Amino acid sequence: MSIEAKVNANKLHDQARKDVEDFWKNASIDSALIINANSQPVTFYVYNYIDSIYAISAMKTQVAPSKNGKVAASGAFFKVHPNDKADQQFLVAPGKAYRYKGPGDVEEVVQ
Repeated sequence: MSIEAKVNANKLHDQARKDVEDFWKNASIDSALIINANSQPVTFYVYNYIDSIYAISAMKTQVAPSKNGKVAASGAFFKVHPNDKADQQFLVAPGKAYRYKGPGDVEEVVQ
């Protein structure tokens, strides 16, 4: 089965801005927001920054295209593995929001 989706960049940007504002009103300090700007659903596995063996994730969250999800762990940064692929790992900081466009393409969303 193949799923194809088109993402409207302007609509996604406007939605992301609103989602980020709403998110921070209710977010805990130890969480970050990831907006999935990819055309496929992604499950983000989150690990503590000090983890060197990825046996058990601190949490995981599946995020549909053009939607966002909260990730949390402990430390000054969290390691995030899209679809539990360590070779695609990126770091996020608590209290920040990020746009995930695909492997190797993650950017911080500035409010």
